[in-house]
Amino acid sequence: MNLIKYKLFLFLFLSVVLSDLFQAKADYPFQETRNDIGLFYDFAWDKNNKKIIIKRDKEKYPVIRFSLFDKKNFPPGVSVQKYNDVNLSKISDKEIKQLHKINKKAKLTLSDNKIITLQPYVYDYNNVKLSNFNLEYINNIDTNKGLLEISFDADFANNRPELNKLFAKLSADGLLNEDGLFPFRNDLGYYPIKEVEIKEYKYDIDIRKGVKTPEPDGVVPIYFTYDDKKVRTIRRESGIGQFRQEFDFKKFPLDKQKLKIKIATGARSTSVIEETWPNTGKAAVHFITPDKGAFLGLENYLNNVSKHYLKEWSVESVNIESDEIIVENFYNKYLNKTHSYSDNTIDLILNIKRNSAYYIYKIVIPVFLILSIAWFVLWIPTIKLDARLTTSVVAFLSLIAYIFVFSDDIPKLNYLTALDKYILLSYFFCCIPIVMSILFSRFIIKNQKKVILVNKRLRTWLGIIYLLSTIQIFTFPFK
Repeated sequence: MNLIKYKLFLFLFLSVVLSDLFQAKADYPFQETRNDIGLFYDFAWDKNNKKIIIKRDKEKYPVIRFSLFDKKNFPPGVSVQKYNDVNLSKISDKEIKQLHKINKKAKLTLSDNKIITLQPYVYDYNNVKLSNFNLEYINNIDTNKGLLEISFDADFANNRPELNKLFAKLSADGLLNEDGLFPFRNDLGYYPIKEVEIKEYKYDIDIRKGVKTPEPDGVVPIYFTYDDKKVRTIRRESGIGQFRQEFDFKKFPLDKQKLKIKIATGARSTSVIEETWPNTGKAAVHFITPDKGAFLGLENYLNNVSKHYLKEWSVESVNIESDEIIVENFYNKYLNKTHSYSDNTIDLILNIKRNSAYYIYKIVIPVFLILSIAWFVLWIPTIKLDARLTTSVVAFLSLIAYIFVFSDDIPKLNYLTALDKYILLSYFFCCIPIVMSILFSRFIIKNQKKVILVNKRLRTWLGIIYLLSTIQIFTFPFK
């Protein structure tokens, strides 16, 4: 009986609700239409109070995330001091947001005291929320291939105010089920939450679940929900994801890395009406913004030490930051023209530090000991050339073998890491006893006293230079 009732309900839902959606297929469902200066401030996470706030600089001025109508004067990261005569460092986040929704010309004072005037214009606005991002495990960090592999579970949410009245009527008629979840079919066209893209290196349908792996009947993991008299679409992504990374090895093996998991809106934000997608005859702004659950999910991973089973790395901190993908020469095949492309994105940040004890114990200290043996040659009497050369050459050959110990840990680079510089420095200083022994052999008979004096000064001053150079390499790596 319950099954028959559910099938009847589903038939009514598909015939009433989804028919309306098919009819509105050409109308991209923006959350609202605004008429203001199109200036948006960045977000930040207040760890102490566990809430999302407007990002501010050291002087408490709000920091810009995106400007729709004047990107030249208001690039991301610039602070705004005043809105007309209002000092923005003195008012709350809520008051700042209300000010910038006013349909009125605004005179803005930037952090460098430059004053810019912005006019209000009409535009469409949409903001998809990353409701949750539960980082289960960091499975692998492959520095050679530049890959990060994680296990995660993420939820996205998008308000659908155009459906509030329709669902209110269905609720009043008793047609909504107890769970409040209704499937979103794969052929419903383009909708904000469906277009959001997690920038993965590879999508493996065997280990990933999401919009790219719909059920056989065409249902994807996106659902309509009706709670608190509001309609939302909810999307779930889970499984194992792989993400490309850029690693900086200049300080290897004492390096720290910043891993990024990028999520994009999949839609252009532009003030040029003919370039908007989808084209509604107005400028458009698309955002993907983290909700409270996304920050808490990353913090939970950071605090759960049992999940940090990668022994080579330690996760020091986590964060979520805004970013903007800008393509200057984007070819629009529909308009048959080239224009700039702007996509507002967010980066889930994992700041990690390499556990360098392995390299200190297995490479740095042994290399230092081998060099010390080569350096003690300078304490062998200068007349014993054979003993000096034999000891120096054996130490030098032993030192060469250590270049292969860590060759598989990092890719082949076009620059030197700190460990490379240290080993090259050790090569150079290991060669000095060999070279000096050969040179001394030519002058030992005629100028023995002078040779002994030079040998004594070399073993003192060059040893000091080596130690200072080593400290320089690992403390302040050369650019």
